[in-house]
Amino acid sequence: MRAVDVDSILSIMAENTLRTGLPVPAPRDIAYRWAKPLDLPRSGRVFLYTGVMYQLMPYIKSLVAVLEQLEDSRLARVLRLAASSRLTGLAGAVIRPDRREVELAENILASIARLLARAGVDYAYLYEDDMYTGVILYDMGLEDAFQKHAAKVHDRLQRRGVEKLITVDPHTTYMLRHVYPEYIDGFDVEVVNYLEVLDEALAGKALLAPGKQRDTVVVHDPCLYARALGVVEQPRRLLEAAGVTVLEPRRSGKMTYCCGGPVEALSPRLAARIASTRLNELREKASTIVTMCPICYVSLSRVASGETIVDISLVLSKTLLRGKEV
Repeated sequence: MRAVDVDSILSIMAENTLRTGLPVPAPRDIAYRWAKPLDLPRSGRVFLYTGVMYQLMPYIKSLVAVLEQLEDSRLARVLRLAASSRLTGLAGAVIRPDRREVELAENILASIARLLARAGVDYAYLYEDDMYTGVILYDMGLEDAFQKHAAKVHDRLQRRGVEKLITVDPHTTYMLRHVYPEYIDGFDVEVVNYLEVLDEALAGKALLAPGKQRDTVVVHDPCLYARALGVVEQPRRLLEAAGVTVLEPRRSGKMTYCCGGPVEALSPRLAARIASTRLNELREKASTIVTMCPICYVSLSRVASGETIVDISLVLSKTLLRGKEV
């Protein structure tokens, strides 16, 4: 078996991030295209910040599918050549995201924006200054590249006068709340996650219409939410308020199990085996599986066979946005 060259993959991601702001080849406007129909305000002190993680979801899924084919193929040499000769455009030619996955990501973000408005939260949006945090560079130990990219992100936030960010995924939340203050001098931005914001505003309120049948789901806790950020009970309270019965897998909360996502770019087949183990635990409880992280969604949906994998924002929107518009 010929393994994919890990150094080549990381080199391409680092070079692409420093050159375009994104770790994989993708149109730059994917960051804010979802927000255009909503006409969100551009100015303020509190901003919704996606970190482009959901938008990258279909591109990552396509890249992982390509890497999985390369794991035992002579084409791995081509990828190695692409990195050494800086032909990252080759990677762009083979990454072809599914249009339905692109629309799904945009729908998730629009749902989050509408849920915040439903909760009475005033916020603006950064549009072209909504940037990827560089999380994969940090996770993979590419410290120099990460610091250069993070400095660019910080500069954009300063120029827009940002005082507080509302994040939408665990990776971006963790990076901005815990990692950026360690690497960027003077980083002084309050960071809250939208599930924390919605929980404070909406949880505990009976929002399910009388007589409506309750849906039943099983929840997959992302590692960072559960172990590093303390976001465990908030999503459960929100689902309860939305009239959803939550079942727990045998490993949940702080004892949650990996989705396989952290090694997807390095060993797609190992990642798939980990994801299959987790999926088996989840399907024991319910056929509808709620995720809260774009990486978890990609990992579990790759190995799903008949189960429904759905982001929590779409589940909440079914009840909490009934009859409401931004």
